[in-house]
Amino acid sequence: MLMRWMFTAALALSGIGGSLQVAAADERDYMVVVNRPNNLHVIDLAKEQLERSCTLPGDSAPGTVAMSPDNRIAYVLAGRFGKIWGVDISNCELTFSAELSYDNVRVKSLASLAVSPDGKEIYTIHNPTRIMNDHYKVLDSQFAVYHAGDGLDAKPQRLYPVPRQINIMQTGDNGMVYMSGADVYAMDPKSGDLSVAIASRSGVRPGYGQPDILTVWPIGRVSNEFIRMYSVAKYGDVEKSPEATEYFWGYERVDLTTGETAVEDFAPLEQVLFTGMHRPGHPNEFYAVLTQLKRHDVKAKKVIKSIDLERTYYCINFSTDGSKLYLAGTYNDIAVYNAETLEKLGNIHLPGGDMSMATSQVFSAPVSRLASN
Repeated sequence: MLMRWMFTAALALSGIGGSLQVAAADERDYMVVVNRPNNLHVIDLAKEQLERSCTLPGDSAPGTVAMSPDNRIAYVLAGRFGKIWGVDISNCELTFSAELSYDNVRVKSLASLAVSPDGKEIYTIHNPTRIMNDHYKVLDSQFAVYHAGDGLDAKPQRLYPVPRQINIMQTGDNGMVYMSGADVYAMDPKSGDLSVAIASRSGVRPGYGQPDILTVWPIGRVSNEFIRMYSVAKYGDVEKSPEATEYFWGYERVDLTTGETAVEDFAPLEQVLFTGMHRPGHPNEFYAVLTQLKRHDVKAKKVIKSIDLERTYYCINFSTDGSKLYLAGTYNDIAVYNAETLEKLGNIHLPGGDMSMATSQVFSAPVSRLASN
């Protein structure tokens, strides 16, 4: 963004940058989020108001959203964890549909959804169960690859074995798909090669217990990070006595630009939190939410500021420049906050019911593409 601004400014000074200036000014932040019973909403974050609502073909749950790289198509894992729909957010046209189940095999996916860097492939995890007359047979989990161009009756083009208990995933700029399970895995979707990017359950941190992780929200794209939080015990003696034990919040992170990984404690464990991410442009600041909104100094491992919220919010996100915070999930409004002061700026109310565990995705796009006529 900075380099583009500098380049545009230089051209403007030379008298040849007018068209580029217009193109840059034409972009603004938008959010896509799903709520019950079957709504996909496009929100103009500059105006802090609803731009349009699209009707999904069925139940919105779980409402996991992944955007295509050009931010034209919102892919939604919905249909009670069993369908993927692609929606053109400029006109609500359904461009892609995949039914995960087949024959007598019921397939569910727990918040597992990602798109390739070129937008040509869609990834999810199949957790299949064969439904027999008198019993169920649990089958092995699989990494499924769909072609985005296969339209409204898409079938998986490649299937690879993966460990069980995988939920969220995101695609790195290098094409690798990073997945949250017992460990953080890296999958090459071309070959099916699987490796451990971050050893979590299988790893040993001297002086620490095993981390506890809950995550079904693939957020972090505005900071270009795959992120999941953990809570963990840090022992002060070899006996692991309660008196010498401290408890911390931390995160496991993959930089989606470079592929570099990090495991970092960021604050004492004081309250329950559901989602967190780094503030864009401020790599030492980590924000998290549930019943409180907290701003953390990672290096100092302390809370900079904390406020109580009017109600519970599951899913945190930022404007692309890091100046504003958006809290979503649970009910049907988006709360807007100043990221520096945590001052509340307002609410964006959505038609329909609750968002529940839906994922909010924030991105920048041309106004000319998304503005209503």
